[in-house]
Amino acid sequence: MPGIKADQQSRWCNQTHDKVVTLKFLMMQKTTLPKVFVIGHHKIATRSIHQLFKVDGYKSIHWKGGRIAETMLKNMRMSQPLLKGIESACVYSDMEYLHDDGEFFYGHRLFPILDLQYPGSIFIFNTRNLDSWIKSQLAHKSKKSGLYVRRIRKGLKTIYPGRKIKNRDVIKMWRRTWQQHEDEVNRYFSGKSNLLRVNIESVESKKQLISSLRTFGYELTSDDLPYVGATPKKRKISSRHGKSAD
Repeated sequence: MPGIKADQQSRWCNQTHDKVVTLKFLMMQKTTLPKVFVIGHHKIATRSIHQLFKVDGYKSIHWKGGRIAETMLKNMRMSQPLLKGIESACVYSDMEYLHDDGEFFYGHRLFPILDLQYPGSIFIFNTRNLDSWIKSQLAHKSKKSGLYVRRIRKGLKTIYPGRKIKNRDVIKMWRRTWQQHEDEVNRYFSGKSNLLRVNIESVESKKQLISSLRTFGYELTSDDLPYVGATPKKRKISSRHGKSAD
C-alpha cells in the first residue's frame, strides 16, 4: 500500500485475517444452523462424518468414550432434554456406549425424541453393506477393553443368565437390530424432509449428502468424506475404491 511501511502492512494484514477468522467462527456458532444427528450404527463412517464438519470449524462431538450416550440416558431418566450439558455442539455422532462389564446403550435409537426436543434438526442415516458391517464389528477392539464382541457377549449374559452366549448369538442380535432400526427410521421419517441418507460405499451418495447439507447452511469445503479410523494399509486400499472409514 502507498505510504505504508512493509512491517505496518504486514501487521495490518495479520489483524485483518484474524478478524475475518473470528467473524467466520462466530457466524458458524449461530444457533440458526440446524443440529445434525448421525443415527446410523457405529463403524459406518461416523468419524468421517464428524471430521467433515470439524475441519470446517463446526463444533462436532463423536462418541467421547461413550459420554454422549451416557448423558442422553441420564437425562432421559431425569426427564430432562436429552442433550442437557452437551447442547452447544452442532453435530453428534456415534451415540452409544459399551462398558467393560458389558452394559450397552444405543442413543441413536432415540431419534424420535431428538426430533421432538430439537425441532428443525437434520438426521443423517448412514448405511453400508450389512455383512461387511458385521465383519467390521467382529474385528473391532480397543487396547484397553479388548474385542468389542466379547463385551457384547458379556452384556447379553446379564440379560440371559445361565445361557451360554456365543458370537453367532451376537451376530443374530446385530442382524435383528439392524433391520429393526432401518424399519423404524423409514417409518418415522416417512413424509418428513429432515432425513438425509448416505451409503458410505457409494461416491455419488456421499457427494449428494454433502450437497444436501450445504442447502441447510453448512459451508463444507470438501466434496467427499475424509478417511479416518483405519490402518494405513486399509486406508490405501479403501481410497482406491472410493470408500469411507468405519
